[in-house]
Amino acid sequence: MSVTFTPARYAPSVDLPAPYPPNTTFPLSLAPTQPDASTEELLAAVRDLSETGQLSKILAKNGAIYFQNLGLKDAHEFSKFAHAFGWLPHEDIGNPVRRTVLAKNVATANEGPNTQPVYPHNEFGLSPHYPAYVLFYCVSAPETGGETPINNSVVLYKEFKERHPEFIEELEKKGVKYQLFHPNGPRDQVASAGTTVLQAYGLHVLDSDDTETARAKIEKEIRRLPTAQWVWENQSEENPLGDLRVWQHLPAVRDHPRTGQTAFFNNIVSRYLNAKKSGTLEPPHKNEEGKYQPPAFYGDGSMIPSEYFETAVEIIYRTRSLVTWKEGDVILLDNHAVQHAREPWTGNRKLLASLWDEPTTAH
Repeated sequence: MSVTFTPARYAPSVDLPAPYPPNTTFPLSLAPTQPDASTEELLAAVRDLSETGQLSKILAKNGAIYFQNLGLKDAHEFSKFAHAFGWLPHEDIGNPVRRTVLAKNVATANEGPNTQPVYPHNEFGLSPHYPAYVLFYCVSAPETGGETPINNSVVLYKEFKERHPEFIEELEKKGVKYQLFHPNGPRDQVASAGTTVLQAYGLHVLDSDDTETARAKIEKEIRRLPTAQWVWENQSEENPLGDLRVWQHLPAVRDHPRTGQTAFFNNIVSRYLNAKKSGTLEPPHKNEEGKYQPPAFYGDGSMIPSEYFETAVEIIYRTRSLVTWKEGDVILLDNHAVQHAREPWTGNRKLLASLWDEPTTAH
C-alpha cells in the first residue's frame, strides 16, 4: 500500500478567525500513513499531493502545512523533499541575512545569535524579488524556546483595516520604503548575521577585479531589483570599494496571486521592532555606536506613527500560532499569506530553509 499524507493532531495549531470559515486550522498538520516510511515513499507522497492539486487547495485554505513524523535525517534528505514539490528554486538577490548553503537549494535559516528573536515578516518582503514558498526543516530541536511563530497575513490585513482604516489607506496610497546597509567585507564573513556588499550583490565579482569593475558588476546585480536605489559610502584608501546603502520602495499590501485575498505583505513590523530595541526609532535613527538603523518609512519618506506598529504587534501576538519543533519535521509556508518569526532558545536548535517559486511565477 502506497504512503499518503493524512491530517494529524498538532497542539500549536490555532483556528483562523474571519475572513476564514470556522474551524480553519493554521497550520494544518499532515503525517505519513506509515510511520516508518522511507524517504523515497515520502517523496512519492509529496509528488502525488502536488500533482493532484491537493497541495494548492490546502495552501489556499490553510496557508501553512506542518509535516510531522517525517524523520528526515539531514540537509540532503530535506533537499530531496523540497524538490519533490516541483517548484522552481528561488534565487537570492540582495539577501540581508547571512546563510550557509548545506545542500542543493538548502541553507541555514538564519545565523543570528540564539538570544536574539527574529521579528515577524514575509520572507524577502522588503524586496520586489521574493519567494512564493518557504520550507523550514528542523535538524536539531531546542532544549527550550526556539519556536517559529507564524501569522496569517490575510487576517492581519482584515483586523488592521478594522482598527486603523486610515493607516491601510496611507499604505495603499504611498507604499513603504526600506533601507538596507551592507558594509564592505569578505564573502565568508561570519562576525555578523547581516551580509557584506559581496555576500549580497557580489556573485559575479572576482578577486582580481579592480574597484571600478567590481562596482559595475555589483550595480548590475542591484538593477535586477527594479525599485532599488543605492549610494556608495565610506570610500577610503583602506576601503576603496566602499560600503553600500540600498533603498527599496514597495507595496505593503498585496493581493494573493491565486486566491485574490488581500494580505498585509511586508517587513515593516520587523524593522520597527529592531529599531525599537536598538533605540533608533526617532531621527537621526542612530545608536550609541553611530549605526543608522531606522524603521520602515512611508513610501514618500515620512515617518509611520508608532501607534500603528504597536497595534500590529498586538494583533500578531493575539492571532499567531507558536510552532514547536521535532527533529526531522518540516513546515511549508505560502509566503504570500503567512508571516513568520523566531523566538530565542537554548540548546543546539538548527533550522534549515529552502525558498521556492511556482513555475509560472515571475516577481
